[in-house]
Amino acid sequence: MMKLMEGAVFLGALMLYLVPAMIADARDREDAFAVTMVNILLGWTVIGWFAALIWARHPVSDRRLKHFAKRAQRAVARVTIDAIVARAEGRAGSIPLFNPRLVPVVARIAASSRYQHRS
Repeated sequence: MMKLMEGAVFLGALMLYLVPAMIADARDREDAFAVTMVNILLGWTVIGWFAALIWARHPVSDRRLKHFAKRAQRAVARVTIDAIVARAEGRAGSIPLFNPRLVPVVARIAASSRYQHRS
């Protein structure tokens, strides 16, 4: 009888531990796997569990994603225009070759520096 109680307590604790993953799955989030991984790997820290719970319950905003995509496109366009202007001015030797993998990094840096200038 004691083993049965221990098993029920363990199962209940496991279900409580995985609540953020179950919520993310029930809401059909596209990033449910990421929420589950954060829950499993960092849930034991309590802060990680609450972070996964908030992430699972937070709605995905298409407006925010569109705004980020627009900022990234503008940042990439700015880098491209600067490169074209530099080549036109004859400073072609001073332009580093752009790696396509670095373009998102440049976009993130430009987006974060934009917020720093507003403050």
